[in-house]
Amino acid sequence: MLRLESERLMIVPLTLPLLEKLLIGTTELEKELKLSPSGLELDPHTQEAMRYLYRLAGETPDSYPWITNWQIIEKARNLSVGSACFMNVPNEKGEVEIGYGIHPQFQNCGYMTEALRTICEWGLRQDGVHVIRAESEPDNIASRRVLAKCGFVAEDERFFMLPDKTTL
Repeated sequence: MLRLESERLMIVPLTLPLLEKLLIGTTELEKELKLSPSGLELDPHTQEAMRYLYRLAGETPDSYPWITNWQIIEKARNLSVGSACFMNVPNEKGEVEIGYGIHPQFQNCGYMTEALRTICEWGLRQDGVHVIRAESEPDNIASRRVLAKCGFVAEDERFFMLPDKTTL
């Protein structure tokens, strides 16, 4: 199984069976990954997004690890602190969109910046990928700060892009 590591984090793109465990409940996934129990469950919006990813991943088995949830785990406590996901496989122009979220009690610790930077570095190293895009609501200041720290530039009021160095 693919794993990315940064200074404080391990980031694991979930296989289809692990994504299914997440849909059953966070506790099931944490047991399977041998993580410390967080006591957290997915909010309804994230649960819906994970169901969509699970269906799409099941329909396109060759899409792993693009179409799945990437679990963000703090190494020191062996604890899941958030997640990220690509919205689909890269398109014919080499563009892919990423979404992300951090559990509220782990916000303002730099975890999302560290995780997003690590995942995007991986993504831009993949053959044919030239741009990673992200969407952030204008009033989501924290998300916009994360994007800026990771090198994303605004395309308009809601959309941001991170080009690989060869496209600048």
